[in-house]
Order: sequence, then structure tokens, then C-alpha cells
Amino acid sequence: MKFCNIKKVVILCSLLVMPSVFPWLDYIDIDTCSPILIKTLKMRFCYISFVNIDGTEYIVKQKKSDCLRKLLGVVRDTLMAHLAEGFIPAHRVGLIRAGKKFIGKKYDNWPATIHTIAPGKMLKAQNSPYNGMNLKQRDTGFVREMLSWMLEDDVLMRLVAFDLVFCNHDRHRGNLFYDLKTDKFCAIDMDSSFKYNLCAFACKNFEKMLASKHFYLKSKEIKALVALKGYLQFLIDNYKPKNTIQLYEDFAVKAGFVEGSDIYIPKFVDEMIDNKRMIARSYEDAQKFVQLLEIAITRARKRREVLAAIRKN
Repeated sequence: MKFCNIKKVVILCSLLVMPSVFPWLDYIDIDTCSPILIKTLKMRFCYISFVNIDGTEYIVKQKKSDCLRKLLGVVRDTLMAHLAEGFIPAHRVGLIRAGKKFIGKKYDNWPATIHTIAPGKMLKAQNSPYNGMNLKQRDTGFVREMLSWMLEDDVLMRLVAFDLVFCNHDRHRGNLFYDLKTDKFCAIDMDSSFKYNLCAFACKNFEKMLASKHFYLKSKEIKALVALKGYLQFLIDNYKPKNTIQLYEDFAVKAGFVEGSDIYIPKFVDEMIDNKRMIARSYEDAQKFVQLLEIAITRARKRREVLAAIRKN
């Protein structure tokens, strides 16, 4: 078990690097590098090209022509990878703007992304201690069953908090890598974020749980909620929606979603507006969820004290 206690959570939070404080620096100069194509794979929604740049392999990812509706995902994927830096282990993602020719990029007039390669393998592609883990919050939001897995590794605790605040509903076993040798995780593919308000779902789940006459939490579940509350509060304090929305807009411009371009169409304009609204709404509901967690923790502790006193007598 690699989960840290709440004191360590506070210390760790104070040491984390906040991306909003520093300007985004590309890890690759798209305009001057000389990539060499290794191979291209046709996936369900995109083309994946492996390229070599100065002896290091990267992945160039671009949506297929029949997946135009998902094109704005390049902005979300880049933004989420940037926000993740210093908080959760994740691959790095850079933008290749629309109109830029680049080896491995199928369509010159569309934007693409370039990624560092995550260590390890997808959880679903290997046998590991996390075979039964499910942290996907789509449709259900954050549920009590996730607590036992979150206690297994502090990274999983931070991952759940991160996904909650930034509405990443699609944390399935194919976009979470795990290295058996180093026992470490790496998050990838977060281009579906800002669609569902996961914090609102979580609030409803906990309001229902608190309303139950049989509300009770085990000591380890209380421990998990205390740590989750600490990480959520850190994200609320340091990732203000105004800054996140500004970064979103900056990456959208960099990708080529600007007035007058071929990809600046009503669908994407509306989608960008919806995404930015969701960033603001999630922030508000994250604050509400933290309050509910405090209520749940306090009530659970008192209930345990009462039960302990009854047993003692």
C-alpha cells in the first residue's frame, strides 16, 4: 500500500507545481525538429503515428476524417496534460497546428497532437494487482466503491480528485498505464474532458448517502475521504476557472480554431462555449462537494464514537 496520510497530503500539496503560475513551454519545437516516421496505425477514432525525433520516440495523434466531430479533443487533451503536470503522472502533449505539415500527420489542414510515450502498458492489456479496478466516473460519478482502490496508491487518490474537478469522465482501463517493474501509473488520453459535471454527480451521490438512516463509514473509508478532500481543496485553491479557461482559449488559438479558419465552424464554437461553461460549473460544484465531504467525515467519526461507546458499555 502506497497511500500517504493526510499530513503527507498537506505537505505534498504545498510542494506541487501549479501550471497556471508558469507559461506553457513546448517540449518539442515543431517548426525546427526533423521527425522520422516509424509506423502509422489506424485506430477506431484516430491515426496513431510513431515518430523518432533526435533518438526519442513520440506519438503523433490525429482524428480520422469520419471523426471530425471529435476534432476539438486536441485542445482538451493538451490542456489536461498541461494541468496534470506536477499533480498526477501523465504523458506530455503538444499541439501541431492546423495547416502545419508534419510527418505522421494525416491531414495538413487539421490540428494534431504529439505525445511522449507512457511507460508500462495499459491496465487492460496486462495482469496486475489492479485488474478489478474501476475509476471511470461516466454516468455514475464518484461512488463509494472507489474508495478501497484509492487507498492502494496515492496517485490513484490524486487521479480521482483531478478527474472530478476537470470533468474527465472516461478514465477507463485503456487510458491508464501501469509499469509492473516500477509500480507506477501514467495517465493518458484525456481529450473527452469537460462534457459531464462529475462533481455535481458526486454531490448527488453523497447527499443520498448522507440521507440514509444506515449511514456508516469504515475507518479506512474516512481516511480516504479526508485525503480526497485535501486534494480537492488544493485544486480548488490553485486552479481557478478563470486561469483554466484562459489556457483553454490559448490552446484553441494555437491549434487553429480561430475566426476565418476552415475549422472555425459553428459546431466547434458552440462546443468551446460549452466546455468553458463546464469548467466554471465544475469549480462551483467541487466547492460544494468538499463541504459534503466534511459533513460526511464529521458524521461518520461521531457515529463511530457512539458505536464504540455502546460496545464499551
